[in-house]
Amino acid sequence: MAEDLSTACTMDETLTNNKKRKKKKRSCYQCGQLDHRAKDCPNITTNASSFLQFAKREAPPDLGQFAASSSSNITTTANNNDGFTYIELFAGIGGFRIALDRLGGRCVFASEVDRFCIKNYQVNFNGDRPAGDINRVSSKSIPDHDILVGGFPCQPFSSSGSKEGLADTEKGMLFREITRIMKDKQPKGFLLENVRGLLLHDNGNTFTIIRTELEECGYTVCYELVDAVNLLPQERKRLYIVGIRNDLDCKYTFPSIPSLGRGVKDIVQQHELSEEEIESLTLTPHQLNKVKAQTYTQKYPESRFLCDLSLPSKTIQSSYSSYMVGSQFISVLPNNSSSMPVSKVSHDDEGIKWRRFSHREVARLQGFPETFHLCSQRAYHQLGNAVAPPVIAMLAAPLVQTLGLAKNNDTDDWGWKVSRELLIEASPNDSRRIELTKNLV
Repeated sequence: MAEDLSTACTMDETLTNNKKRKKKKRSCYQCGQLDHRAKDCPNITTNASSFLQFAKREAPPDLGQFAASSSSNITTTANNNDGFTYIELFAGIGGFRIALDRLGGRCVFASEVDRFCIKNYQVNFNGDRPAGDINRVSSKSIPDHDILVGGFPCQPFSSSGSKEGLADTEKGMLFREITRIMKDKQPKGFLLENVRGLLLHDNGNTFTIIRTELEECGYTVCYELVDAVNLLPQERKRLYIVGIRNDLDCKYTFPSIPSLGRGVKDIVQQHELSEEEIESLTLTPHQLNKVKAQTYTQKYPESRFLCDLSLPSKTIQSSYSSYMVGSQFISVLPNNSSSMPVSKVSHDDEGIKWRRFSHREVARLQGFPETFHLCSQRAYHQLGNAVAPPVIAMLAAPLVQTLGLAKNNDTDDWGWKVSRELLIEASPNDSRRIELTKNLV
């Protein structure tokens, strides 16, 4: 035993001495001095300096992969038979793209940093992969395009976010990446989306700055609050900003959007969910008690518990997977129920169980087609941050027409026709879809 301890001690001493010798050998390989390293060497040669800078250089930016941008004859002319071109910044899962592709557009570039969104985007758009951090993508690397679209990060302006606005160095300043690209690429027009809180932030000063900077890029700017509840069973009021390049001498007018008066009953998965899926969505007694104890719930109980399925839901947020303020729940219907409840249920009824919306129900609330693939990872987060494609179709169609990029056979109600198609495709494939189709004719 003593010999073993001695051997172990000897080995420790040897290792210590070896470490000391290694430290002594860590000298500058340019001049041999011990008091500094090669990167700080005052006698370093130009070639060696270039080599060290190369070694420290960051990996090249991820420019993504787009089939439409690989064509050698990308054009931005109005007579292009292949359709107008556009780029989608802060793309998320491609809410803008669903609508613009239906309008005949070709996406030649997109950017997104969320790896789950990128995965979902690739699955739904034939393998097209958004570029990474737009901060690292030079304007020269972005193809010429007719229209720029994007929903720049809203957290700095949202009532549930940081409220720091443009002072938020991580997300607030990303707006300036839009103006940087617009100045350099000069697309014919743009369509941007954000929360309505942007209008109110800092008593309106933040939006004044944003509008001024957009105008300084050479564009005539207009804006309007549009509520998706006109088309979808979800209250979702968002700020849309439209710009047209000054030299084109044309004017955009926001379209009139019909009010369809839809409710959650139009999209709820009545018989599609298994008992196991319903159980996973149902609030546990502990969670339900926490929700009911919240001050907001006690003040606005029906904002948390949707007691009447003929009404639309509250705004679906990116944090919906949690049960904190901002999440709304629906009652768990009996398995033998063949239809939706006619009368309201009570949020005070202790015998009622409450559950979250499923991923597919949230997709329907947002107007994503049934064929749109939903990756299970962070689906609520991705959908809560998305734009509603039927709304985008309504707003983008007149922009495309105003810019002279639409085909000759596109009529004045073109946007409504495309939006109507999306609404039907985002409804359950049962009698409710048949009824909606009849109502939309």
